[in-house]
Amino acid sequence: MTAAPLTDRWMATVRAGAQIVQAAERLLSDTYGLCVSAFEIMDVMEREGDWLRAGELSARVSRSQPQVSRLLAQMVDAGYAERRPCATDRRGFDVRLTPAGRRIFAEATATVEELLGELSGTAPEVRGLLARPGPDAPAAPVDRTFRRAGEAGVRTARTGEAPARQNERHADTQP
Repeated sequence: MTAAPLTDRWMATVRAGAQIVQAAERLLSDTYGLCVSAFEIMDVMEREGDWLRAGELSARVSRSQPQVSRLLAQMVDAGYAERRPCATDRRGFDVRLTPAGRRIFAEATATVEELLGELSGTAPEVRGLLARPGPDAPAAPVDRTFRRAGEAGVRTARTGEAPARQNERHADTQP
């Protein structure tokens, strides 16, 4: 412990978060051919329920617009998402999950829930991060607009193979 308790809590959160992301990355990749970034994008699309402007999607996830565009293209190729030109802006496009995308996301979500339960039971740092807040705790903010470099790809539903990786890849992700 340092003389900076907020920094200590932040670093504990970073370490626990990294542990969760690494375990989820391996599990999602091995089981579904998805990366954590694709899972996060699918989560936003599932919560939206219908067509969503790609730019709005980029603003809601922790990835840059070019990274979101690459992953969306991979998800479209895999049959997990569909896209159409935006009716109000010819430069943009709208996206949504396909029935196959909804199915794989539901399966992946159940698997991630199991993983998080296991990690909560075995790793004290993770348990502290995932513990349910008390009734007086403030609600966590939902809107996340920060950016982070790098991505891993998604595998196609048809072949089970990963599309070619493009440009950079986040250093802490597993293939």
